[in-house]
Amino acid sequence: MIRGAVVRGAVARRALLGIAVAGVFIAPAGARAQRAVTVRADNDAFNFWQYPWDRPDEEYTSGVRLTLDYAGTARWARRLERAVGGCPAEAPGCATHRWVFGQNIYTAVRPRRMPDPTPGGRPDAGVLWLASTSRAERGTLMLEAGWTVGVTGALSLAEPIQKFFHDLAPHFNRPITWGDEVPTEPVVAVSVDAERRHRYGAVDVRPRAGASLGNLLTEVRGGVGARLGAPVGVWSAPSRRPRVWLEGDALLRGVARNEVLHGALFRASARVAARPLVTELQAGVRLRWRSIEAAFLAHQTSAEYVSRGAPHVWSTLEATWFRAR
Repeated sequence: MIRGAVVRGAVARRALLGIAVAGVFIAPAGARAQRAVTVRADNDAFNFWQYPWDRPDEEYTSGVRLTLDYAGTARWARRLERAVGGCPAEAPGCATHRWVFGQNIYTAVRPRRMPDPTPGGRPDAGVLWLASTSRAERGTLMLEAGWTVGVTGALSLAEPIQKFFHDLAPHFNRPITWGDEVPTEPVVAVSVDAERRHRYGAVDVRPRAGASLGNLLTEVRGGVGARLGAPVGVWSAPSRRPRVWLEGDALLRGVARNEVLHGALFRASARVAARPLVTELQAGVRLRWRSIEAAFLAHQTSAEYVSRGAPHVWSTLEATWFRAR
């Protein structure tokens, strides 16, 4: 058992290093092209309106990601910029792209103070992933295309990462014994999204639609977001006065496949009967001062599978540093 754990840990570290190295080599090398760096953490432990011991530790329970934003169209997405007519001379920043490296952790519901999952719940799962998106804007229209590659199972490092952080605060985190887990397999998805931006006084309204295809996620989606506050571009010059925005979002997803619920595609796997329609609600606040932006967002995801009836609530902490032009 010990030797097996050591071997799995060594393989997992190699997989993590391989994905990170791949991101370094395929990301743009020019430092002048980089516009922003964002660190984001999702966790139901960030539901600060609840007592620490009452916060859920289940469903989508943890996610971390590092995002690097760059000016210009990604090399693999040149046709996207041409689809909106290219960038006019007066708006050279209308094309941007980003690279994102992250990990998502999902766990089954467990009774309070009990380490084992409740029968009939979702399988425990983790995804370690690398994604790239390229965005082109023209007027009020925004088009975005992207792809994601990753791995599930032991190579995702989900179980040891979760246990490590739980051990840091054992009084507030229940002990967890991972049960049936989505096994190791490669995952991939491609995506396209379109958005319209409308300004009504101090409010930005952004209806959007999109779709994803792959064994990681296959779905169609549509929704609308809104932001209250002074208009500001992503690459605006740093402001000496703090700026605050309130924002909200509502999204309806028609899901045909979700790897962490439907289970592995190419091998035997634990799975649950997934619901075809899922809603997601979001509300939060953003603050920008000089070249730093911070955000707190609260999310509610409706029940994603048949044996669960209640929605899941989780939150996001996010920080962005904008480079000077």
